Amino acid sequence: MNFNKAQKEAIETVYGNVAVIAAAGSGKTTVLTKRIENMVTNHNIPSYSILAITFSKKAKENIQSKLQDLHIIGVNVETFHSLALKIITQKYGINTYKTWTQQWEKEKVIQEVCVLYGLCNKNDVPYNEIFAYIARQKVNMVDSNHLIYWPATDPFNENSMRNIYDYYENYKKQKHYIEFDDFLNMANQILDSDQDIKTFFSNRFKFVLSDEFQDISISQSLLLKKLNTTNTMIVGDPLQAIYSFRGGDSTYILNFDRDYPNAKIINMNINYRCSGSIVKTANALARHIPDSAHRYYIDTITDNDLSDVPELNIFESEFDEAEWIANEIKELVKKYSYNNIGILARTNSQLSVYESVFHKQHISFNIVNGKSFTELPETKLLLSYLRLSLHENDNESFTYLYNKPNRWLDKKFLAEVRNNSIRRNTSYYNAMMSIDRRNWRFKDGIDEIYEVINYLQNKRFSNIGEMIKYLRYRLDIDTFISKWKIADDGSYSEQIENMNTFENIASQYSSLEEFLSYIGEIEKDIELDANAAKVNLSTIHRSKGLEYSVVFLIGCNNNLFPHEKSNNRDDEKRLFYVGITRAKEKLYLSSTITRNHRMCYPSPFIKCLKGTIIQNYADFELLIRK
Repeated sequence: MNFNKAQKEAIETVYGNVAVIAAAGSGKTTVLTKRIENMVTNHNIPSYSILAITFSKKAKENIQSKLQDLHIIGVNVETFHSLALKIITQKYGINTYKTWTQQWEKEKVIQEVCVLYGLCNKNDVPYNEIFAYIARQKVNMVDSNHLIYWPATDPFNENSMRNIYDYYENYKKQKHYIEFDDFLNMANQILDSDQDIKTFFSNRFKFVLSDEFQDISISQSLLLKKLNTTNTMIVGDPLQAIYSFRGGDSTYILNFDRDYPNAKIINMNINYRCSGSIVKTANALARHIPDSAHRYYIDTITDNDLSDVPELNIFESEFDEAEWIANEIKELVKKYSYNNIGILARTNSQLSVYESVFHKQHISFNIVNGKSFTELPETKLLLSYLRLSLHENDNESFTYLYNKPNRWLDKKFLAEVRNNSIRRNTSYYNAMMSIDRRNWRFKDGIDEIYEVINYLQNKRFSNIGEMIKYLRYRLDIDTFISKWKIADDGSYSEQIENMNTFENIASQYSSLEEFLSYIGEIEKDIELDANAAKVNLSTIHRSKGLEYSVVFLIGCNNNLFPHEKSNNRDDEKRLFYVGITRAKEKLYLSSTITRNHRMCYPSPFIKCLKGTIIQNYADFELLIRK
């Protein structure tokens, strides 16, 4: 393999502190692993003295695979959290702490403290907001005396949040529990307080290499500095810093030469992935990313062909957008395989429409590191009500919905229903209806299930979307999911949008039988043809590190780029940049005039691309001005 001047410099610089500012498509992971090979093979550096650290298990496995291909063994490849756990284990052994994973127990503790301080009753605990609050404190390495306060209305004020935080942490301490979010902070505390352990790890890891450094958090940065400030190489791209919402801070890569003595800066700015036209478009956007990201920035260059200028298309609705893309893919597969085509979205909820349209168009698809909309908890809940209304003998659906939203129908109730079902040789639903309604513990819950199912069965709805709208209103499901932790980041706005999109898809059907049959076909499609070539559906966040010959960057609208829920416009612009740079040969951008029946306009970020894309819309300038 031939390497350019900057790549060679990064590979051959063995000693000292080095920051490699690596543009998209510049081969940063290859350079990182080749540097390790050079250290071991040509400089006789013991592999066990090298630590390669990254953010995810997937990235860790990728580095291990590349090193294996180079016949390099014994290198310590870790994620930040797996390294932190090794430091904790070195200090306390393997049996002192238990990793706390039981969500029900965590919610019970939060419920207890909220009731104790009179903040709310046990039915109205805002679990998502509180857990997100606690996670934010952890990622920013603060204790209850230095809390980062999130503005909130009474009674959840600054003092009450401190009480909640202290109560929660004291409970963990009594039980000897630790959580995933505790690992890095605890490891930092150990290295600060135990010189022997700090010396042990510093002596062990004489050379440290860190990938994706633009996304590093304060706790991760401190951990690295405590291990080694003599021979550390970091690799990253400030233009791809997209994780500030989970504590990532690009200032650590921008200030590397200030934090690490005599650091060398190497700028790898040759893009080998993207066509010349796509690089031109990416550069146009990069010049509008704030000055703080430009400390090391110079234009990315490439020798790749300038053909296939990226194009922008504007459609009436997201369904029109998806239909056009489906037809375009049918032409593209004459040259490209499905596997080499990616549909990239700002949010997961946008992809539901593509699952629907692609199924109808017989286009196989894969959801990258995600779930089909039919598998999402909020969708499964709505489908369970619809299925039970159509088939009262659907015991699986009954089991899923009987206590959602919470009706205080516990597992003992379900056991009674099951036993009654066996005795009467009937469905769970009918067995429930035969339970003595005078039993006050069950009466209200049973009545509500019956009323909802009966209404669905007997009311004439204009379409299935109206049935879903009724369920959301009658059961207040939107409020329910706001208290039900079903998103990894503790937020629920995505779940609300998922339901909006699901309702929109369902509104195209007037027959419940037909709609549920269609859902069943999608579920079968997901299970079958595991090895078949498929178009890749992904959020941009999940596409990080991936590349496709053809990319459709969908939903380039103002409510999505920047996202209406985001308070960091710069992160949104960098996310847009990441989406653009996943494309190798062809890039399509698309926007819609309406989305979920709401008026919307093209993303203001598109203005930055003027002169580098083809605008296939007569009134583009008018729309952009609006």
